[in-house]
Amino acid sequence: MTMTEPKPRYEGVDFSNVHEGDRLQFTTRETGFNGRGLYSRTGVVVKVTEKTVRVDCGLESWNRTAVLRRADWHSRAVRRVVTEQPARRAYNAANVQYVDEGLIVTAVWVSDPTIDPAVALENILRRDLPYEVVQVAEATRHFKREGADFSGWIISCGNDYNTEPIARKRDAIKDLRLQVESYFAR
Repeated sequence: MTMTEPKPRYEGVDFSNVHEGDRLQFTTRETGFNGRGLYSRTGVVVKVTEKTVRVDCGLESWNRTAVLRRADWHSRAVRRVVTEQPARRAYNAANVQYVDEGLIVTAVWVSDPTIDPAVALENILRRDLPYEVVQVAEATRHFKREGADFSGWIISCGNDYNTEPIARKRDAIKDLRLQVESYFAR
């Protein structure tokens, strides 16, 4: 692998989602005299049937071909090797997505378009994510009966808050979208 080549990622793959040409990594066991025990092999899928997947492992070992069976698929810890990087989403207001959790609506930007924004928002504090997440703004519903001085929606963007509560959720989301546009217009 050269310095310009992207680092490969591994994602778990279901037996029914394997196709010819896919690159897979799986575990195997070498139990002979002075065997290695459990180790990983990598290869390209050359044939898929109803019950088996045949993988060509190339010059990796004396046994070039591996047969993975549906019955023991999970014990082989099969993963798809993904070397291409997903397209990076542009950092602008048009690519902000909204996560509606009922009483909280959050505007989230995620660099990887394949990631669900709700999952990204849930994992925002993790430092080992392979993508970037930015919580741009948030609309939160407050109630007098729960101790607030008012009932309504408040929009926050960083340290900026609107001071007048917004009565309807539809109007709050419109205001939230305007706040996101002004955030990126700075």
